[in-house]
Amino acid sequence: MTYAPLPRTYPTQNHPAALWLVSRALRPREVHEAWAEGRTPTVEIGHRFDVVHLPAAAVESGIAGARTDDVVEAAFRAAGIGYGVVATRRRDVYSVLVRPGTARTWVPVHGTRAVGIDDHLRYLRTPHPGRREGPGDFWLLPAPHADEVLAGAVEVRALIARWPGGRPGRGGAPVTWGVRPSSA
Repeated sequence: MTYAPLPRTYPTQNHPAALWLVSRALRPREVHEAWAEGRTPTVEIGHRFDVVHLPAAAVESGIAGARTDDVVEAAFRAAGIGYGVVATRRRDVYSVLVRPGTARTWVPVHGTRAVGIDDHLRYLRTPHPGRREGPGDFWLLPAPHADEVLAGAVEVRALIARWPGGRPGRGGAPVTWGVRPSSA
């Protein structure tokens, strides 16, 4: 006997990013319900994606002038990160959704922290996939809709390398976002 599919109850059940985010959740209906009620639910990290938390002070320290969302977004995109960056309501941390398994090999630098399947506290406050500005947590870069759009360790390290001072043990001049390099 074949049963008819359940009717769609929540608007996010038609959103590709929402479907991707909850595709491995134990209780996806509860996540959809929270989004429909304007709450920010948690989604478990480690099955569909890992997360690298970047302190905002480190990401924004190389930005010249106003630290607007557009300028910070451009910094992420310049490093090759086009999807999956959540900004906290206080804008003190940027959480980058990365490929599963990244946390196992992540070396913490500049106050970063990676969370994956091996961590006992592995949940991410996940704003509605269409929420692109505050107040509250929001997606600085669009919520991912497929595994292929997730950033990897290489892209996140490229962003870290652009921080003033670069990586430990690496020479070179710091990059300042929003300022053209001076010609010699």
